[in-house]
Amino acid sequence: MVSEAIERIRGAEREAEEALKRARADGKRLVAEAHEEAERMLDAMRKEARAEETALIEKARADAEAEAAEIVQASKISVDEARQGAADKVRVGVVKVLDSITATATRPRE
Repeated sequence: MVSEAIERIRGAEREAEEALKRARADGKRLVAEAHEEAERMLDAMRKEARAEETALIEKARADAEAEAAEIVQASKISVDEARQGAADKVRVGVVKVLDSITATATRPRE
């Protein structure tokens, strides 16, 4: 009877030690799995951030190109207007010079 009780106690101790070993192993496994999952999540977040960064850069580039095109168009209009104004002034100036020459040529000399 006593030896049976001692055997049961020893058996219970062995089972407790095995349960403790399993619990420690499970704890290590869970920590490792959590670490791996955290790494996967970080990788996913990094990829998402890179994709968003690329999209923002592309949008900024497209916006800048559109704005540059508008500026070029506005500049072309201003240049054309300036050229037209200059051409008109040249015509007016040439007419005045010719009128002046003509008036001088047709005036009697004193």
